[in-house]
Amino acid sequence: MKIIPLPFLFCLSLVSFIFENGVSAQAEIIDDLALKSRFLKGLEGLHNAKKGTPLKELNLQLDRAITNVQVPTTKRGTLDSSKFYENCKPSVLMIGRLYKCNKCTKWHVSSASGFAINNSGVVATNYHVVDNKDGVILGAMDHAGKTYAVTEILAASKADDVALIQLEDARLKALPLARKASVGTPVSVISHPDGRYFSMTKGDISRYYVDRSKSGKAPRMAITADYAKGSSGGPVLDNTGAVVGMVSATNSIYYNLVKGRKENLQMVIKSCVPVEAIWKLLH
Repeated sequence: MKIIPLPFLFCLSLVSFIFENGVSAQAEIIDDLALKSRFLKGLEGLHNAKKGTPLKELNLQLDRAITNVQVPTTKRGTLDSSKFYENCKPSVLMIGRLYKCNKCTKWHVSSASGFAINNSGVVATNYHVVDNKDGVILGAMDHAGKTYAVTEILAASKADDVALIQLEDARLKALPLARKASVGTPVSVISHPDGRYFSMTKGDISRYYVDRSKSGKAPRMAITADYAKGSSGGPVLDNTGAVVGMVSATNSIYYNLVKGRKENLQMVIKSCVPVEAIWKLLH
């Protein structure tokens, strides 16, 4: 009788597990600099081809309060944790402006997040991401590196910090919109914190509260999943991969104020737009 060494049996078992469970033997490695460079070149190409709508014209459309866009309502079951990221990532986009600074003559691209809410190129992002005239065009890039020009703002709300934008000639995988999720619901965020593209973090919904600003009074949702600048407009997802909110801002809590200077950071509040604010623009 031939005896098979235990290490060999372990390897066979591991291979069998990988094939049966659809687990990749090699995790994807993201090259942030290459992605940013590709996005910049893509936007430059669109601008040179006179694609998209000028930023100044887009900003005039920010007063649109409602649109009749149809969104998928399919309800899914809980996604396997090992497949969650790969399932949701194709719906998340990089959002950016093509602009020039005061220090050189080169083009630059800003960094923010967004996500598809239908298959025909309608993307949700923050109002504050779009509300900027510094540049020539606004565009988006998907995970595969394809760049799209923004042609129209379909609807927006400054108080809620939501904008729905239309991408030109885009066929995207949409994320379904959920209804209000309860405090304590586990959530995930896929976004681009400070150019760390397609990063996923996890946490829970910690509370709902009222935000008061110069733009008005609006509900907000606080979560414990981490994010940072560049994450604005990223989706907050439940365990089915449905959208329960959208990243908006952070608010830092310091222990004391010494001679006008905040010291001893204690906590960073992750402030998000609840999904109801997106639904409001669709009715």
